[in-house]
Amino acid sequence: MSHDTHNTRRTRRLRPALPSKSARAALLVSALTSAALMILSSPAAASQIIGFSYGSPVEITNTRSGLKADVMWASTDRFAGLFLWQNNASRSQEFDALRADGGYFRLRARHSGQCLALDSRAPTYRNGTPVIQRPCDASLKSSYWRVRTVGDRPICDGDVCSTTSAVYPTLQNRYTGRCLDAANSRGGRPPQRAVLQQWSCIGSADVWNTGNQLFSVRNVR
Repeated sequence: MSHDTHNTRRTRRLRPALPSKSARAALLVSALTSAALMILSSPAAASQIIGFSYGSPVEITNTRSGLKADVMWASTDRFAGLFLWQNNASRSQEFDALRADGGYFRLRARHSGQCLALDSRAPTYRNGTPVIQRPCDASLKSSYWRVRTVGDRPICDGDVCSTTSAVYPTLQNRYTGRCLDAANSRGGRPPQRAVLQQWSCIGSADVWNTGNQLFSVRNVR
């Protein structure tokens, strides 16, 4: 015999087991979600959704209710809070967007000259900390905001998952990473006089409290 076959061991190459159907769907959802987050965090997506230019007054609108962010009763007091109110074209509903670095900006109420920030009188910044006005100070970390976008959650049918390309604006605080929120425990459309606060940012546009956090910043027409 020309080959030493009795001393040669033949090995089989094992094929990796295919993941289960549910595991494949989960992997697909994860991939779609990661892709959506990459798109939503990209400068291009942010520039499409911001919708305002610096140097002109802006208004902050809850896009689920159409109500405006308004300094309560047009107060000029330090630590005056904000709530949602119908559009009345008052200066307490208008703000100057003061450009900062990294896509962040400060919001200065035009009737009082004070900036929107978190209420520092609370022992800690947590969910439910009110948003108030106070004298502008560039060193005040909680007075910086940016437009953050969220999309719809992927929907799966078996192995096939899909999501829309729609994105929705929210406002995120630089210091805490939480988002501007209208106090509204029922969810849905926040009512007039809903107090503005910070809350953990929603991860998609189809959760129970989505309407509390959808805010656009646009130039006053």
